[in-house]
Amino acid sequence: MYIIGIDGGGTKTHCVIGDKKGNILAEGFGGPANHQIVGHEIAGQSIKKSICDACEQLDDKTTFESCLEKVDKIILGLAGADQPSDFEKLNKLCKSLFGDVPFTVYNDTWIGLRSGSEENYGVISICGTGAAHAGCDKAGNKLILRNIDYLTGNIGGGGSFVTDGLHYAFRSEEQTHMKTSLEDKMLEIFEVDTMDEVCDIIQSGGMTKEHEFKIPIAVFQAANEGDIVSTRLIHDMGQVLGECAAAIVKRLGMHDEAVPMVLIGSVFKTNDPILIKPYMDEIHKVAPKAYYVIPDVPPAYGAYYMGLDEIQ
Repeated sequence: MYIIGIDGGGTKTHCVIGDKKGNILAEGFGGPANHQIVGHEIAGQSIKKSICDACEQLDDKTTFESCLEKVDKIILGLAGADQPSDFEKLNKLCKSLFGDVPFTVYNDTWIGLRSGSEENYGVISICGTGAAHAGCDKAGNKLILRNIDYLTGNIGGGGSFVTDGLHYAFRSEEQTHMKTSLEDKMLEIFEVDTMDEVCDIIQSGGMTKEHEFKIPIAVFQAANEGDIVSTRLIHDMGQVLGECAAAIVKRLGMHDEAVPMVLIGSVFKTNDPILIKPYMDEIHKVAPKAYYVIPDVPPAYGAYYMGLDEIQ
């Protein structure tokens, strides 16, 4: 019998299928599954696609339906699973996909925590396309921030680097702020000769996902080349992410503990000290013994481990 773990994010969906002995047997991928961004229909298609993709690795004859017949538990960690209304919609969606197969929908922070903490204890901070934070103390008390958008207190992630990177590249060109090498890097990314052309592309709706993917990378490259503006952008993000995570440590009363701070997401995976140091500086203000962990396995594995925990 199988356990399925799914990590559904704003960019892609990752599925792992494993047995009850802790062995990962297959992996698959689908499109974005954040229902707040792409809607329920596409989210459902992405989840199913990721499972079908993994099923092909199990056996050429294994279909989505035949695989589900052998599944004991499905754990889904989904971006956009924030409010009670989200869970109501997502549970209905998953019921339509899985029928009578037992499943549980979690916010994606929780599978991230499990991927980096075998005890499922500590604080999880995500910094990928967006940012999110949650924590669990040794007694099992949980706390999660709203993690929705800027208006409701959320901040950070690669999307912020896209916005701020472009902002300061344009200000550099217009001489309303100090000069930054981001100006030249934007010309390279958009494959044009002037910032006026970059402006035209943005205003005409021509900025692509590829552009958005490349800009945060360019910010880190510029910072490591000594660019002051880029260094400040990364430092400031690390600091504000640290403030959010430190609040969870404080509210859960973990001040005197060696708290694992589990860091996941494409931005944290850089393990760049320009980002990590200000993050940990904020943490150490409230929990001097805390340390950070960048998991060796992706969050979908954490979902599988949670399923394994539940049935054992």
